[in-house]
Amino acid sequence: MSKRSKLSKRHLALIDEWMHLVRNLARYFVQSRPSWQRSMYVEDLEGDGYLALVKAARTYDPARLPYPKAYFARAILNSMLKSIKKTTRVPGVRVSIEQAEYQLPEFDEVNFIRLAIEALPECDRAIAGDRFLDGCTIRAIAVKHDLPLRIASLRSRRLAKTLAVSLGIQLERRGAN
Repeated sequence: MSKRSKLSKRHLALIDEWMHLVRNLARYFVQSRPSWQRSMYVEDLEGDGYLALVKAARTYDPARLPYPKAYFARAILNSMLKSIKKTTRVPGVRVSIEQAEYQLPEFDEVNFIRLAIEALPECDRAIAGDRFLDGCTIRAIAVKHDLPLRIASLRSRRLAKTLAVSLGIQLERRGAN
């Protein structure tokens, strides 16, 4: 049976001096958790933090490490982080990176411009679809919808402004710097 050595007065003084870090850092870790989890985790984190503080007090060398606060804070944070990882770990099958690449979810992209065009009055939908979805020129729109070129241009410009407003896009004016 191994005999544990007691802490020296210097170690005890270091522990007393930096004990407040344990409580502060435990509260830091649980601040983003729901309130019902906070009380549950704080006690466990503080326990792990106190153990880390004792270990750090035993290994602290002021000649090598002139900043004790950083040393003790890092030791306590690492201990608490390990504890959080251990308690929140979800058991399951391990998946390699190669397997995970093939299992990535596929998301349908939302076509906001198509939705904005569908919200237009029915008389404007065909022209807006041709112009902004299919990329037709104004001349092609004029021919396809049997409109004078000037009218096709004006309607296209009006539809661009309407769609820009519905999509929250600010259009730049010509000649404005």
